[in-house]
Amino acid sequence: MNGVMVILGRELLAMLRSARVLGILLAVAIASSVLVLLKWPSTSITDLDGTRGRDVFRWVTWAMFTAAVLVVPVFPSTLLVREVRRRTLELLLNSPLSRSSIYFGKVLAMLGFVVLLLASTIPAVACGYLMGGLSLQEDIARMYGMMLVICLQLIVIGLLVGTWTRSTESALRWSYGVTFFLMIVPWFPDALFPGGTSPLARGLQVLKLISPIPAILQMLNQNSLSGTGLMESRDAVVWYLSFAGAFLTVGTLTCISRLSHALLDQSRSQGYITDDQDGWVRASRRILYLVDPQKRSKGIPPLVNPVMVKEFQCRQFGRMHWLLRLVAGCAVLSLLLTLASARGSETRGVEYTGALIIVLQVSLIVLLTPGLAAGMIAGEIEGGSWNLLRATPMGPGRILFGKLTSVIITLALLLCATLPGYAVIMFIKPILKPQVQQVLVCLTASAILSMLISAVTSSFCRATAIATTVAYGVLISLFGGTLLVWVNRNAPFGHDLVENVLRLNPMAAALNAIEADGFTDYNLLPSAWWIAGVSSVLLLVLLYSRTLVLTRPD
Repeated sequence: MNGVMVILGRELLAMLRSARVLGILLAVAIASSVLVLLKWPSTSITDLDGTRGRDVFRWVTWAMFTAAVLVVPVFPSTLLVREVRRRTLELLLNSPLSRSSIYFGKVLAMLGFVVLLLASTIPAVACGYLMGGLSLQEDIARMYGMMLVICLQLIVIGLLVGTWTRSTESALRWSYGVTFFLMIVPWFPDALFPGGTSPLARGLQVLKLISPIPAILQMLNQNSLSGTGLMESRDAVVWYLSFAGAFLTVGTLTCISRLSHALLDQSRSQGYITDDQDGWVRASRRILYLVDPQKRSKGIPPLVNPVMVKEFQCRQFGRMHWLLRLVAGCAVLSLLLTLASARGSETRGVEYTGALIIVLQVSLIVLLTPGLAAGMIAGEIEGGSWNLLRATPMGPGRILFGKLTSVIITLALLLCATLPGYAVIMFIKPILKPQVQQVLVCLTASAILSMLISAVTSSFCRATAIATTVAYGVLISLFGGTLLVWVNRNAPFGHDLVENVLRLNPMAAALNAIEADGFTDYNLLPSAWWIAGVSSVLLLVLLYSRTLVLTRPD
């Protein structure tokens, strides 16, 4: 127990000394306070049934969940990576401390930060409690307990990711990716395939309970698009806590077993090249593999940008065989979305299914783009290879063109994943063909805007981890934060203010084009395209000027 306390004091004090932690706590406290002000009664008379108080509590709860998903994975995922790179983990493993003491000390330190993060929302929750309609034990205490379990799961995810990755940017990408696929993705299939008594439908109804979203909806007595919450007959809280308990047990045992000297000295196979093998081996691999990852690469053609080739060759999952696997994955996703379009149109309408596809695709863009573009310049500066690019005869324009092209090609493959789904929508309801074309333009604008925001962020940061975190924050604020104004339409925001704010969000313009419920009252096109286009041009000019400054001699 003394070893746990030693690690706890060391890690927690190091975190509390950071200015970024103070900024995060202040930002969460201010955001929750703003939510209270938006829902505060405009007169001295409030409702007697506690509806306003419960409304405030719901908003603060979702703010806590969003802050947890955005902030908590950052610290545990990069903690072990930095320990390995600074060689301090070697000192810990050679000390008398056991591996379990090291693990639980780090987990408790992260929980200490989580407690401070949740405590910053207590004043906002207290305001909702004073409005009435809330129980201190049944509502507030249970919700804070649920948030602690969610944050503990995120901490274990981050530590597990840290034992497999070797760089902070890779740790952040995988941590956010695993968080997205455990917290958000299980909810989508049941929303795309609602109802049904088939084994597949029943399996999807159970799968969604892995996510904490149905449990939170049920605790808040809310309905959702997928029918979770008040309409859910099962106890979603018990289902999620059961899964979380099993995950925490397995994750803890796995992480403790991996905390060894093997993290410090991992042998790497030198590999072999197909061209150096026997003739029958080369012939068999030509038959079995369309693109052989072990075949010696050819030289760069004269008209091909060498920076683009370098990005694909050096980026993780950027080689041709991985891109082909991405194409195959997009093809499978296209088939699933096509099936969802056909099934969803029978039950809830084409517009509903189209809106879900738009939200899913923009979520994937926001998830993947910072990992692709946030390290575009910051990673070169952090690794010291930017000086090599400066020494080449290539100018800043050619460097940027190569890097941006490598990201655009990957995002284009992702955008093609939903084309069959939209084709089915146009086949079912041909009158929606102009709207679908407008949606595709909005999604393209979303991808370009996300890429340029991440690239500009990368040009102003010296570390990839910071650039990635900032890019995620900006993109989520753009695509998710503006929707908060839309949710509060007519109370207190007026129609004109909501419309002007939604024009900043290309996803809202796509939902408006597909005539999704709640967006038909606003006129967002083509002004949203002009705003996205002008913003992209300004970001591109800023990126070029910043790159020009960075390429100049010191």
